Amino acid sequence: MKGYDNIRLLRAAACLGVFITHLAPYLGVTGRAAWLANQGAAGVYLFFLISGFLAAGDRRLTAGRREIFGYYRNRLLRLLPLYYAVILYNMALHGLLLRDVPSDPKGLYWLRYFFLTNAVLPAPDNFWGNLSATWTISLFAAFYLLAPFFVRLIRGVGSAFFAYALALLLRYLWTAAGLSDYMMIFYYLHFFLLGILVRQIAGRQRLAPRLLLFGAAMAAIAAVLWLTGTRPDSFLLYSWAFGAIVLLTLKLRCSARGVLLADAYSYEIYLVHAVVLEGIGLLRAHIAIPAAVVLILAVGLTAAGAFLAKKAEGLLKKGEIL
Repeated sequence: MKGYDNIRLLRAAACLGVFITHLAPYLGVTGRAAWLANQGAAGVYLFFLISGFLAAGDRRLTAGRREIFGYYRNRLLRLLPLYYAVILYNMALHGLLLRDVPSDPKGLYWLRYFFLTNAVLPAPDNFWGNLSATWTISLFAAFYLLAPFFVRLIRGVGSAFFAYALALLLRYLWTAAGLSDYMMIFYYLHFFLLGILVRQIAGRQRLAPRLLLFGAAMAAIAAVLWLTGTRPDSFLLYSWAFGAIVLLTLKLRCSARGVLLADAYSYEIYLVHAVVLEGIGLLRAHIAIPAAVVLILAVGLTAAGAFLAKKAEGLLKKGEIL
């Protein structure tokens, strides 16, 4: 992250966008304001892009086996403890307390979450596919596992563009074949590879050539999609805009404490806020809560939960929680 304050700012913005998207329905937001709030969901794809961008600059991935295992350890230790805490919480809430667990035709039930199967197997309903906004975690884990392969394979802008184009082609072919429920990683891999492409372009010294090269690459992709009668979805277009923003802001310097805190706690906020909002939803089923109180509870409890989660993560790294 050294020298990339723009990534800190964008990661904080992505976290805020996802939070607003999930919070808006609880505040009764409607009309254009609701549409605007829903655009915050694009923050997920910005997270994917940032993951690729940072992986492409991680020297451990081009070093020896020991360094690669160190990368895996650090990434998974960052990703999985809080994720499993959320899953165990949901098991206690829905499995033991509420007893409202829907049937799973494939019989995997909670094993879906314990083995991060959502990246490769379809889920029968939202309960088994996105409990407490966790659908992306299996994808992040898959990206991290694949990162050494792609970083070693991609050695320049040309190979990065080729890999990105192939991933985008795979997405559309896989969907056209009616297989999009399986191997969800095929549908989202191009966001991660776009981050690697942006990192390769970022290595060029001057801003204008960087932007021209990126613009030409995306224009070529858009032309192919247009010629084949394929209409890019809004999140694909957002990802191109995010790539351009990363390149535009490479020299940005940001020391705002609020931004740095939001970035440092971005993953904790990402998972904790969904649990908090679901709890508020359960509470509202029994008592009326004004929108202003919902906002205060959502922000306050998310902040407290994120702080405690971060504290527990620090203790875990020190070996004090095992």
